Amino acid sequence: MAQKFLSIRESDYERIQSKRENAPWIRLHRSLYRDPDFLSLSTHHRYLYTGLLQLAYDTGNRIYNDSTYLGQMLYVPHTEIDLKPLYRSGLLETTNLSRVLSEQIRTDQNRSDGEVSPTPTKVVQRASGFPEGFQFNERAEAMAKGYALNVHKEFAAFRDHHTAKGSTFKDWDAAFRTWLRNAVKFAAKGGR
Repeated sequence: MAQKFLSIRESDYERIQSKRENAPWIRLHRSLYRDPDFLSLSTHHRYLYTGLLQLAYDTGNRIYNDSTYLGQMLYVPHTEIDLKPLYRSGLLETTNLSRVLSEQIRTDQNRSDGEVSPTPTKVVQRASGFPEGFQFNERAEAMAKGYALNVHKEFAAFRDHHTAKGSTFKDWDAAFRTWLRNAVKFAAKGGR
C-alpha cells in the first residue's frame, strides 16, 4: 500500500503559492478569516491549519501524514495533533503519492514559463555518481513531451555528459529535469 500523505484543499493551496522559488513566506489571504470552514475550527485547529499551509508550500502539497512528524514541524506536542476537525471541514484530504505525482506531472506540462514546482521535503542523502541502471521517470517523460523534446535522445546525452564528467548529484531525477529545461533554452539560442 502506498505511503499516505495529506494535502490541503486545492483552492487554498493555489492561493498560498508564490511566483518566487523557495520564498521564505506564503500568502495568507484575508478571505481565509471569512471562510466558514476555517471559522468552524477551534483556535488550536486554526493554528494547525495555518502551519499545514506552510508545510504544503514546502512539500508541494504532499505532507507526510504522521503525528510525530507534524508535531516536530509545527512545534506542537504530537499528542495535540488531531486532524479530524480539519478533515471534517473539508480543509484537508488524505492522498497517496501516486495521485500527487500525477498532479505534479500535469502541472509541469501546463507550465510554459519554466517555473519550478516547490520541491517536496526529502531525506537528506549524499551526492553520488551516475547510478547504475538509472532511467528517467514518467514525470521527466511528460515534461520532455510538454517541451517537444525527444526524451530518449536527451537522456542519452545527459547520461553520456555526466558520466564523462564524473558529475555527482543528490537527486538524479531533478538533475535530468534541469537538463530538459536547459535543452529548451539551448535550442532557442541555436543548439547545445
